[in-house]
Amino acid sequence: MKLALLGTGMIVTEVLPVLTTIEGVELEAIMSTPRSLDKAEALAKQYGLSQATSDYELILSNPEVDTIYVGTPNHTHYDYAKKALLAGKHVICEKPFTLHLEEFEELAKLAQEKKLLLMEAITNQYLANFTAIKEALSDIGDIKIVNINYSQYSSRYDAFKHGEIAPVFNSEMGGGALRDLNIYNIHLFVG
Repeated sequence: MKLALLGTGMIVTEVLPVLTTIEGVELEAIMSTPRSLDKAEALAKQYGLSQATSDYELILSNPEVDTIYVGTPNHTHYDYAKKALLAGKHVICEKPFTLHLEEFEELAKLAQEKKLLLMEAITNQYLANFTAIKEALSDIGDIKIVNINYSQYSSRYDAFKHGEIAPVFNSEMGGGALRDLNIYNIHLFVG
């Protein structure tokens, strides 16, 4: 897999060191907004990526890239994923995949038609503790109530209290508790 990463935010900086440990993953390119291009260039240098740009068309036309990892704010996932699929690239997209079911269905159909991988980058259903819980359900008996909680103090919360609204808290940008951290609860429960 020859991977281009979209974004330079926290999730991308956290996933980059992990990706360097996965056999078969070649890091090729990174894209940022124009205002974060210095950060993209620094990450490219640090992780040996040959391309850092703020131009998505350059990423999509790069013949060395076969897979796009979408690690941008939630409200941009659909557009970036669709453009990647149309360009013949596989897509790994951060959660939530899209903000609307119709958008996801369109992406899934497009990926199937083009025989491309389309995958949401959420792993909780593949962890050993999930398997153990699922296997133990029949031993528990008739379940009446399920209470799932996944909470943490956001690194952006102090700024939020001072009026700085990051995309993670902006519902118009696909933010908010349900679409951010609680998506893990939804995946766990549905699984």
